[in-house]
Amino acid sequence: MKKSMMGLVAGVSLALVLAGCAAGTPAADQPASDSANPAGANAPTGLVKEGTFTACIDPEYPPLEYYADSTGGDIIGFDADGVRAIAKLWGVDSKFEVTSFDGLMPGLQSGKCDVIFGGLYMSEERLQIADANAVMNAGPAALAAPDLAATLSKSEDLCGLKVVTQSASSNSASVEALSKKCVDDGKDAIKHTDYPKTAETVLAVLNGKADVLVETNVAAAYMSSQNEGKLTVANGVFEPDTTFGVFTPKDGKLTPEIAKALRTLYDDGTFAKIAAEYNLDASILDVY
Repeated sequence: MKKSMMGLVAGVSLALVLAGCAAGTPAADQPASDSANPAGANAPTGLVKEGTFTACIDPEYPPLEYYADSTGGDIIGFDADGVRAIAKLWGVDSKFEVTSFDGLMPGLQSGKCDVIFGGLYMSEERLQIADANAVMNAGPAALAAPDLAATLSKSEDLCGLKVVTQSASSNSASVEALSKKCVDDGKDAIKHTDYPKTAETVLAVLNGKADVLVETNVAAAYMSSQNEGKLTVANGVFEPDTTFGVFTPKDGKLTPEIAKALRTLYDDGTFAKIAAEYNLDASILDVY
């Protein structure tokens, strides 16, 4: 399930929480049309509000969706900018319907928004009640000091190192499984430590108590951006194992239109540019 993040500590600033702002609070965005693309010229029929592309969003998950000033104002991030890019492509305005995480799917089903573009895994349970188009692959990532990160290119490179994860996370289970494989292959076991809070895992690496932090790739990208020169994502250490999707009402007319828009913005490089802005590796994007 998606995790949300805020406030790690000064300079590390980040913590994961599940709840967001009050459900159903609308947040208008800037108009997306321009003279080269007249209002609504390319828009599909069936939008919740004609001339506006509305997305349900929980802005508590940097770098995918979060408030620019931490508590309010503009919503930014890969997903938020993705919504704006689709609206511009269609020649309509964009709007965010802000809700708590557990209000995202009910908001879509009740017709408050056209899509959920907000870091939701394409789980079997969700696909039973809504459609989804893939947009990004997610999975564990290794985060370390720049010099060490440059030497890490595969999971076996973590054998014998001091690795930290958040307690009770899927990343913790992945590291335990990897450590067992290290031993089975005749290599040193991973010296694995869990901490209850994400802030503590980051500090463990910054303070030298651990060599590597294993965290979800999108979260790791944000941590790196907040600790530039101190922490770097070592790409390729883990294979993505989960897919984020853009959700639409079940069997609705909008589903194929979203698929077309995602592929257009992927093919023309728009999504790669947005990913780079938020320190995300463009190779995790996948809309086909």
